[in-house]
Amino acid sequence: MIRVVVTGIGIISSIGNNLQETFNSLIEKRSGIGNIDILETIHKHEFLVGEIKLTHNELIELAGVGKKSTWTRTSLLGIIAAKQAISDSGIDVNKNVALVSASTVGGMDRSELYYKDLLTEAVHHKYIDTHHVGNSTEMIAEQCGLNGLITTISTACSSSLNSVMFGTRLIKNGHTKIAVVGGTDALSKFTLNGFNTLMILDKEHCRPFDNTRMGLNLGEGSAYLVLEEMESAIASGKKIYAEVSGYANANDAHHQTASSENGEGPFLAMQNALDVAGILPSNIDYINAHGTGTDNNDLTEGKAIIRLFGENIPPFSSTKAFTGHALGAAGVIESVIAILSLNYKVAFPNINFENAIKEIGIVPVSDVTKLNKVEHVLTNSFGFGGNDSSVVFSAIKNNAVNETQPLIVKSKSPVYIIGAGCVSPQNTLVKDTFLEDIAETESRFLEILKPDYRDFIDPKLLRRMSKIVRMGIVSSTVALQDADIGKPDAILTGTGMGCQVDTEKFLNSMIENNEGLLTPTSFIQSTHNTVGGSIALGQKNHNYNLTYVHRTFSFESALLDSMLLLEEKKAKNILLGGFDEITEESWLIKTKIDYYKTNPVSNPKVLVDNQKGAQAGEGSSFFVLSNNITENSYAKVIGVDMFFKPTNNRVIENRILSFIKNHSLLVSDIDLVIQGNNGDSEFDSIYNHIENRMFANNIITYYKHLCGEYDTSTSFAMWVASRILKENKIPEILLRKGSQKREIRNVLIYNQFRNINHSLILLAKP
Repeated sequence: MIRVVVTGIGIISSIGNNLQETFNSLIEKRSGIGNIDILETIHKHEFLVGEIKLTHNELIELAGVGKKSTWTRTSLLGIIAAKQAISDSGIDVNKNVALVSASTVGGMDRSELYYKDLLTEAVHHKYIDTHHVGNSTEMIAEQCGLNGLITTISTACSSSLNSVMFGTRLIKNGHTKIAVVGGTDALSKFTLNGFNTLMILDKEHCRPFDNTRMGLNLGEGSAYLVLEEMESAIASGKKIYAEVSGYANANDAHHQTASSENGEGPFLAMQNALDVAGILPSNIDYINAHGTGTDNNDLTEGKAIIRLFGENIPPFSSTKAFTGHALGAAGVIESVIAILSLNYKVAFPNINFENAIKEIGIVPVSDVTKLNKVEHVLTNSFGFGGNDSSVVFSAIKNNAVNETQPLIVKSKSPVYIIGAGCVSPQNTLVKDTFLEDIAETESRFLEILKPDYRDFIDPKLLRRMSKIVRMGIVSSTVALQDADIGKPDAILTGTGMGCQVDTEKFLNSMIENNEGLLTPTSFIQSTHNTVGGSIALGQKNHNYNLTYVHRTFSFESALLDSMLLLEEKKAKNILLGGFDEITEESWLIKTKIDYYKTNPVSNPKVLVDNQKGAQAGEGSSFFVLSNNITENSYAKVIGVDMFFKPTNNRVIENRILSFIKNHSLLVSDIDLVIQGNNGDSEFDSIYNHIENRMFANNIITYYKHLCGEYDTSTSFAMWVASRILKENKIPEILLRKGSQKREIRNVLIYNQFRNINHSLILLAKP
């Protein structure tokens, strides 16, 4: 049994630039909520926020980085907090250290300033790539020297609490010994105006759990924790702040933004976290509540707390009246505060509270309160899409094993693909054909063949549903029907850019109308976890539901999480999907930095086109994964790997060879290699090198001439590989080198993004 502890903490928010300043502000009841000084917005004198009073250049200085790079405020806050945590723990970053980061805003604090320019002259083209949520994670990894697995989670306001959970599970399952986990978000006009359209911003200081509450105050900040195996932390004499003893994620499955009346999602998240910790509700000594100050959230969370704790509610408070709601960073900032409560045996106050909510009557701690006993604390984070998470932090008694902790017996479980559904630029929805009728087009980018959505979705719901949500619902429905599964035990999704149509629509409207006359629909659907949340809502599915958003690691991260869940026996059937959409604007912007080809190209000839960049595309592929083999099984998932910025081709070769060997195979055992060649000659040379050096005697295929380049295109590749393994047939349109002369038993998928993110997926005949 592996136990996971916190050995390092870093934090920056509106109440302090480090851990000590944060603690002092909490003890002194000093709020960071105030006027807007840094963010340039027409609402400067209208709303109060939890703003860090440091300029861009001051943050650069505090982060200890050079001034010439394309820093975003989000990335700088993350670098500051992550460096603090690493320094505090004293870990050796040259070892295999994972980074699991979270964000909702990403680099939008910069890209929103220059969006119209990026569509025209693109004078500020250097900020194009910073828009991606995973960009801040990569900047943190580079500045901190982290070289292990890196990924990014975006599940709205529960994002960073989910990063704590995933990092803990990576360690418990032996994928790493050390993980840096947390999140970072900066204030932006996009989110300020978005929440304003929902009419849930308070123009005064927010009052969580108060009967007169009127809404939330937005905030910004970042916090990171260093997680380690407890045994090695003790052996090296590390200071241990807390054990991550319990964690859970559940879905409210009620509404995209509002929580249910009975708080089913929050209740399940808290209850399941306690179950993982092996403790009872009576063992919780303090709750750091989500407590946003909105009418709906506080009432629902209060009801969920009453459901779980009955008449014995422990001391609880929301600290968002100190920091503001820091969105994707909120969960880990409040985790730090919960850990401070654990270490100092004190409950921090729910400031601005005066009168209990009439419907529930529960009263939070309203002053700094010394607690007689603090062994277990609980912290909550709830987000759009009904995404609810809870984590339990526990004290370590004399560094002895906690007898209430259940024994977790690990077993390497097989993972089978038992259902698949794919919406793509090809005719992939028809099960009886397999890439036989190929759509050959000469176009700037490849768009999906639109299905008749009315066959899958209630026509009354289609009007407000964006294209990417429709794509996701159709492909996931087909996968579930194919597997004969009604409601999966978990929903895991990956997307690089999420709902681009909605993001662009809200951003353009905000700019063109000078932050006025905005409607909430496109803002609500702009969150990256919209598809996963929409699927759960349609199924009334309250189970585990996470979305990964790290460029071309997005789908692979969701696949890894799926495999962990099956290994942990936390699920029997998992719905896994990868999806991204292309838009005129996203295509145009990325042609400015040579990511995409500027002029139309015939997709069958994309590899010999001499333009810079790739042909863009889109698609949505979903799978049902299970421990149990069925008559319908397509393939067995053997493994997945991701590596970041290899220094040369030799490193890539060694990583691929090690991956194959670690699964007890030889290169000659790989019957088929599916590579991500996309027509970008600068980076396709990497595939050519690997093909000639490692796989000279293997069958080589490619696939992006059929779907185009997009962040989660490897989900399409996995759909292709699954069909090949099931039918033992390689469609002619895929072949680059060699021909099929024997049964296909092992398939390797290799993809890379501009020599930055490299990934491997290994499948076998079931």
